[in-house]
Amino acid sequence: MKKIQFIIALSINLFFISSAHAEGMCREGEAAIFNCEMQRSISSLCESKDSSVVSYRNGIGEKVNIEISSDGANERKVFYFSNTPYAGGGEAHIRFSQSGYTYYLYDKTIKSNDGPEFSAGIVVYRGERKISNLICNNDASIRQSAYHDIDKENYRSIGAK
Repeated sequence: MKKIQFIIALSINLFFISSAHAEGMCREGEAAIFNCEMQRSISSLCESKDSSVVSYRNGIGEKVNIEISSDGANERKVFYFSNTPYAGGGEAHIRFSQSGYTYYLYDKTIKSNDGPEFSAGIVVYRGERKISNLICNNDASIRQSAYHDIDKENYRSIGAK
């Protein structure tokens, strides 16, 4: 009987520990829509679990380098979702802009002779010029919630790798 009580107590503790942990740059009470670990920083798109606020954060540890958020109450449009199917795969983007820069969070699946190839990252434009294509070092992907929670727009090729 004591063994069963111990297992139940351990399970409850593990549940609370895992539910309190936020992924990437997301905070407690937020769910990650996209989490990209890069060489020098982490970029996360997070959605508040109790409101419609979506926030992008880039940083490392507790230090936030960039934060861009929607205004959930006034529904200010900040983030836009698009996707396109490929034979044997597809590509999805989340676009947002600030201070003359446009950011595309992406994930991509293409068919190859060796099976599907997956990639994810962040493409950055300054005006109309692509200035960066950062590749995620982890198994990043745009989560299912983006497909129904973020405003849709027409797909545009961004030249993602």
